[in-house]
Amino acid sequence: MPTRWRNWLALAVGIIVQLFSYILYAAAFVIPEGESEPTVDAGLVAIALVIAPLVFLSIGLISRRRGIPRALVRSMGLLVVFGLALGLLSPIVGAAAGFGIGIAISLNMPEFDGQLRRRLVAVALAVAYMVVMLVLIPPAGVLAGAVLPGLVVGFADEYGAWREERTRAKRSLPR
Repeated sequence: MPTRWRNWLALAVGIIVQLFSYILYAAAFVIPEGESEPTVDAGLVAIALVIAPLVFLSIGLISRRRGIPRALVRSMGLLVVFGLALGLLSPIVGAAAGFGIGIAISLNMPEFDGQLRRRLVAVALAVAYMVVMLVLIPPAGVLAGAVLPGLVVGFADEYGAWREERTRAKRSLPR
């Protein structure tokens, strides 16, 4: 059973590594002055994609997840799939969603019922919040996308632990 502090440590390290990849990826899509269409710097995108597996690998190793290679392949595949699919809306929305889902898969899973579903719902809500922030305050939306999807995975685990503890307490009460 994973310890909660180890998962939080893994999230902290993983999010720091993710910041490098995410910010480089976001910087790759620049709108030159006087133009309406962004230009894409393929070199920055390539560097961001090279750093991305290190995010999932560090999270898996620190949290002591079993089956790290398979989780790494799944996480990278989902990062690319969601990065491309949601990238049509905005490239950084796709990156945030992909990183969030990848982190949810590569972090060691507590043995609570429905925990992966909780993690994925939390990531979806974080990405929706990020989209709203991108519309209202674009710089805040970019920063929210860099940090929030990974953090909400940890909060979903805390909620799952709280709920499990509460369920056990209810079962032990005399009727």
